[in-house]
Amino acid sequence: MKRKKVALTGGPNSGKTTALSVLKETFGPQVEMVREAATMIFSGGFPRQDNSRYHIEAAQKIIFVATREMEALAEESSQASLIVCDRGTVDAAVYWPGGVEDFFATMGTSLEAEMARYDAVLHLSPPTNPAFYQSTHVRTESLHQAFEIDDKILKIWEKHPNRLIVPGKEHFIEKAEIIKNFVEKIIKG
Repeated sequence: MKRKKVALTGGPNSGKTTALSVLKETFGPQVEMVREAATMIFSGGFPRQDNSRYHIEAAQKIIFVATREMEALAEESSQASLIVCDRGTVDAAVYWPGGVEDFFATMGTSLEAEMARYDAVLHLSPPTNPAFYQSTHVRTESLHQAFEIDDKILKIWEKHPNRLIVPGKEHFIEKAEIIKNFVEKIIKG
C-alpha cells in the first residue's frame, strides 16, 4: 500500500519539530513521523566547526541518504495512512556549495524526481519576532541567516503542485491550527 507522504519544511526555528508533536498528538496512529536527519547527525557528533566545501558536501550527502532511508523504512514498516517527514530530500540542496543542479547531479537524481516523492509540502517560516528565535548547538544560524535559508527553501519547492506556506507567527497556536487542518484534508483526501 502506497502511503501519502508530506514534506514538512521551512527555515530554522520555524516550528517543524513542534508541528510533528502536535500532529502525532492530534492524529495518533494515522500519522508516522520521520525525524530530521540533519538534527540526528549533527547532535550525534558530526562536527560543525569546519565550513569547508568538502565538509559541507559530506554532511549534505549523509543527510540526503539518511533522509531517503528513514522515509523508506517508514513506508515499509508503518501502518499509518500518512507519513510526515521533518524536511525532505530536496532541502539538502539549498545548503550545497555548488548549487542545486550540481547537488542533484551528484546525488544521481533530479529536483523533479525528488519533489515527486511527496504528495504535499507544508512550509513553515521562522518567527518574525527576534524574541522567539532560539539558537542551539544544532541550530547555529542567526535569525537573519534563518530567513535567508527559508527563502531558498521556499524557492526550491515552489513548483510543487500541493504546497501550503505558513508564514511566521508570533504564537505557534496559530500555526498549529493551520497545520492540523492541512493534514486532516490530506488524510481524508
